[in-house]
Amino acid sequence: MPQGFPVITIQCDWNEALKLPNSKVWISSKYLNEKSVHDQLVTAVNQSDGKIKISLSPSYQYVSHSNLSLVLKHISGVKVAFVAATKAHKVHNKAVLSVAAAENALAVSSCEADQLLVWDSRTNDILLDLKGHGGPVYKCRFFPSGIVILSAGADGSCRIWSAETGVNPVTLKGHTMAICDVEIVEKGRNVISVSRDGCAKLWDVGESRCLDNILEGHGPMNCCTIATTTEQVDVNNPREIGTGNKLLVVGCESGLVLGAHVARRLQIFSKQLDAACNACVTLEHSALIGCENGKVYQLSLRDGSTLKEWHESANPVLSLAALSADMFAVGRQDGSCTVYSLLDAHSATRVHLTGSDCDGIRDIAFNGKWILAASRDCLIRKYDFNQVIVHFK
Repeated sequence: MPQGFPVITIQCDWNEALKLPNSKVWISSKYLNEKSVHDQLVTAVNQSDGKIKISLSPSYQYVSHSNLSLVLKHISGVKVAFVAATKAHKVHNKAVLSVAAAENALAVSSCEADQLLVWDSRTNDILLDLKGHGGPVYKCRFFPSGIVILSAGADGSCRIWSAETGVNPVTLKGHTMAICDVEIVEKGRNVISVSRDGCAKLWDVGESRCLDNILEGHGPMNCCTIATTTEQVDVNNPREIGTGNKLLVVGCESGLVLGAHVARRLQIFSKQLDAACNACVTLEHSALIGCENGKVYQLSLRDGSTLKEWHESANPVLSLAALSADMFAVGRQDGSCTVYSLLDAHSATRVHLTGSDCDGIRDIAFNGKWILAASRDCLIRKYDFNQVIVHFK
């Protein structure tokens, strides 16, 4: 048998199909670099109680199912829980590029039609259409307050917006190419952006200016994340708030991963991976890096060394999101969105957030209660976190 676990995929509308008698749902398993093995789930009415009964192939063992989840165990030993979306939001008419969610139920998202919209994730109502960027918005994020938005994109600018009025009081200009990712330092007096121009810039939001380049000269930068370090240094500039103990991790198109102390403007480590870095996130004193070749690496924040890696799929990673101290979600180009745990006790558990029919998951947001997955099919699917975490207890 091949090394590791196979990727288990299921028909995107499985939860609707399994409600019906005499229904068939396809399911497949695929080990890395092996051919897929296709099976079916078949429903029938149980004569004794009138409930729907699911028949499986010998490769799968039934564990449980409900309206929104189906849990199976594969012959390889991996337990897979398929979780359906509570709701699919259609606020855009083109492929979604980025999404963010605030604790107050506000959401902001962007799409390939150059739209940046603020909307209510409870009612689906569009509240604001934020206009100002000269092209696609690649990243949008809420400040910790939940009422201010940071956006950045193809025009090389970062913009600050009021999520209540739509006013754009601050525009940050200085990059010469598209901005691919942004991070907010603590409450948001300062923000960081990384660009195709090879620069990671630290910005003073209040004065609308660049304080310094944290990193430069390493080629196009695709993603970044901020971590807190044990190395605290004094910062003399009163315009620079909260950077004294921050480490910036940047993933590059070349596969290079860089770690730099923000306040010291000093590179701490570099790590060369074997494919472009598309997404990164901080989790449990480490950085997770998702790559074009499908690998996800867990790297030490101390020296960039590899702590762990997952390579169950060769499909490019497009997005990552931290869900807890040890759980994270991975969105891929094939439309799969999978939740993993760092804990050894759950190394054989996978939770798949289903619904996308092979349309890439461009971004994932989490507000503590709901997971939002932004897809190329124009939809933003909302999943109940309680339906996910129960499988890791």
